[in-house]
Amino acid sequence: MKTIIAPTDFSEVAENACLYAARLAADIQADLILLHAMELPVGVGEYPIADDFLDEEGMEKSLATLKEKLLAAVDGKVRIRTKNILGYPGQEIKALCEAEKPFAVVIATHNSALDRFFMGSITVYSAKHLPYPVIVVPRHTKYQTIKRIAFASDLKDVYDVPAQEIKMIVKLFDAELDVFYVGKNEKVINQTGVDNSLLTHRLAALNPRFRIVENKDIMAGIADLAKKYQTDLLIIIPKKHGPFHKSQSKDFVFRSDVPVMAIHEYDLIPAS
Repeated sequence: MKTIIAPTDFSEVAENACLYAARLAADIQADLILLHAMELPVGVGEYPIADDFLDEEGMEKSLATLKEKLLAAVDGKVRIRTKNILGYPGQEIKALCEAEKPFAVVIATHNSALDRFFMGSITVYSAKHLPYPVIVVPRHTKYQTIKRIAFASDLKDVYDVPAQEIKMIVKLFDAELDVFYVGKNEKVINQTGVDNSLLTHRLAALNPRFRIVENKDIMAGIADLAKKYQTDLLIIIPKKHGPFHKSQSKDFVFRSDVPVMAIHEYDLIPAS
């Protein structure tokens, strides 16, 4: 049985991501785990903590309320578990992934500066470091059945592209696959022919369609392609491929209007 993990801080944006996760779980017949992890402030051992700061009972009630909302939204078709843990969220998400081996972690983006500092840093940590796919859900995005998947690539290191993982994801949703490439100018685009052919060969079983556009702002170019081709899910590889190396993947997940699935070489995607 597949499992999806959805961390929450009980904000409106996180609740929307949890609803996305629940409807995704219903579509692929997966279980859902709602995770709330509360981090103690630095120096907690040196200073007293207000009684209401560690309101474990209140947090449990909030998780139970969220669970009931999600069950109602999916007509009870998903088995939902909850976990309320005291600890650093990034580490607790990783530990839960090691125990559950999920199909994916579904997490929200946050738009305000304060929210980005807290939940946003967790989102970026998860996308970069978890050895499982991470789906980042933009603010206000509602789940719809995934039928158009796009893989954003810079057509470099093509042999390192996790083709098997991409194939597994596309076939799971019985979706169509586009490959997005944005070149900064015509000369750059004209130099990609060989790598284009190699990637086509590696993904041949999925009959991918290449969508190429010229734009000096690579992320804006990909966003334009996603809008034009009505992409439901955009796959990126933060560590090596596409314009999404570590220093840029952070900006992209916050700028994208389409849910972004970050996968890595050798992600541990369960086969069933």
